[in-house]
Amino acid sequence: MRMMLYLIGLTCTFLLTGCWDRAEVNDVALIKGVGVDRIDDNTIEVTVEISVPQALGQGGGQGQGQGGGGLTQVAARSGKGKTVPEALEKLQEQLPRKIFWGHSEVIIINEKLAKEGIRDSIDYFIRDPRPRIRSYVFVAKESAKEILSLKTQLYSPSEVLWDMAESQTLMHVTLVDLLQRLVSGDVFIPMVHKLPPPKGKKSNETIAYIYRTAIFKKDKMIGSIDDELTRGVKWIQNDVKDSQITLLPEGAQGYISMTLREADVKLVPKIKGDKWEITIKTRTTEEIVLNETNIQVKSPKEINSLEKQLVKQLEGRLKRAVKKVQKEQKADILGFGEAFERKYPKEWREAKDKWDDIYPQVEVKYDIETTILRMGAGTATEAR
Repeated sequence: MRMMLYLIGLTCTFLLTGCWDRAEVNDVALIKGVGVDRIDDNTIEVTVEISVPQALGQGGGQGQGQGGGGLTQVAARSGKGKTVPEALEKLQEQLPRKIFWGHSEVIIINEKLAKEGIRDSIDYFIRDPRPRIRSYVFVAKESAKEILSLKTQLYSPSEVLWDMAESQTLMHVTLVDLLQRLVSGDVFIPMVHKLPPPKGKKSNETIAYIYRTAIFKKDKMIGSIDDELTRGVKWIQNDVKDSQITLLPEGAQGYISMTLREADVKLVPKIKGDKWEITIKTRTTEEIVLNETNIQVKSPKEINSLEKQLVKQLEGRLKRAVKKVQKEQKADILGFGEAFERKYPKEWREAKDKWDDIYPQVEVKYDIETTILRMGAGTATEAR
């Protein structure tokens, strides 16, 4: 009996030890975002967006949002050094609170640094266990410091970019995604730009938004593509969650708009002798949400005609994306190499060292089928 009581008491002491390494919220500087800029050949500048919770009624200043019990102050602070860790050390010397990475949401890299190579810049964030590997990564046309120093309303600059990336309308790349792609080959990262400020506002009283996509050969940025081509790339990557497709029917006045309901895209590789080819097999279903024409979309004949025209439009979108990234930029962000490796592992091992020469010559074919399933809840065209 005594032994049983002793064991129960010993167990209770372990349960009551508490969190020896806990960090009180009032003792830490919560990092929401971090940016890296190249100042000169020997100097890196790291800027962090710090969110400091305030007690209710202690707001004012630069309060930009609400959370928990009160207002949140947001500020941008910077440090310089030869490397990212050294710059962060200099930055910590300027802060009264300990840097805490548990709330980090975005990592922004300046375009100049991206063109030099991003591997060294992100190496710290990958190796150190404190930064969140689910943070979204961006390339900034302006300096990263400028983006994180914007005076936004309601949400901080990092929160704005996080929400935009979460919507997945355009490209979205997390730190762990970037690491995986750097290991396998070429990468892409969404770019951010400053939205022109409203009339009467200062240049920093605006938000940043996702605009264009940076294309990398290995870890060096070699160019970018616009949003239309970005959507084409997302189609090929089978990464389209939501899309509005507007069609100008042949011989009609006005437009027909459709909402994508389902999309399934597969890359089907084939090797015949020395010839490498790949088929982009696409199957989609759409729903008509707007009809400005006099076309009676209840007619099977008209629907069949619209489906053929939609196939033609989608094929054109995919072809433009392939031409840009495969033929001109020669960056395999489309996943062609991975498709060949999965289906032809032996041939891939023999050819992977020559992939940079093979990839631009891969013949691309298109197999697209679309189905317009629904006409919408009703129609006003019959009243015309």
